[in-house]
Amino acid sequence: MPVGATAAGLPAGNFAAAPGRLSGMSAAAEEFLDRVLAHEGELTMDKFNYTSWKFEKRPTSEGFGILPGQDVDVEAMAAHVLDVENYPGNVKYVDSTEIVERRSPTDVTYIQRMNLPVLGKIQVQIHLADYGIREGWHIIAWDQDDDGTAELNKKQGARTAYNLGAWLLAEDTVGYALSSAPLKSDMNALKYMAMTKGADATASEVLRQNIEGMLAWTNRA
Repeated sequence: MPVGATAAGLPAGNFAAAPGRLSGMSAAAEEFLDRVLAHEGELTMDKFNYTSWKFEKRPTSEGFGILPGQDVDVEAMAAHVLDVENYPGNVKYVDSTEIVERRSPTDVTYIQRMNLPVLGKIQVQIHLADYGIREGWHIIAWDQDDDGTAELNKKQGARTAYNLGAWLLAEDTVGYALSSAPLKSDMNALKYMAMTKGADATASEVLRQNIEGMLAWTNRA
């Protein structure tokens, strides 16, 4: 179903070392992906739909949405997901990105700064990479670089306490999964509640917009 290629036509990187597993992924990202795929069966393939679940005692739920019925150029979409230098102006609410280290076209660590309506500025240092194929999906996933995020100047925006996510691409379906929350010490109580309790209330729409936005950017190229 998915295409085993990534940006610039390169072979998909970090293929599974064993069936169903991906090599090169951090333990936190791998465990998050395990949870995402465990909930895949709750979703239907007739329209956009979304599921969420609680994990440990984190203040936000983890969520996974899929948009089926698409004609997806998986190679092109993977290239756009990995083109973090051009997120500003193409990905909603992203103000700026700053490359910390680009190891290859399919493996990058960068700082992402966002400006969200009402809530304000958020920032995080992320490791994003193409991990090839797992369970029929072409996986591009990220996890937070905790040390790098902690070093960011909170005057430029609230830092995230955790930030995990994945794009799951196939020729007829796009999936997007996310687990994220701000650092409580970086904001007042009212804003923190809006970005945790409020985030859970709007998560389905946020995931749908992210999927549709990345598809639109890919199709503009």
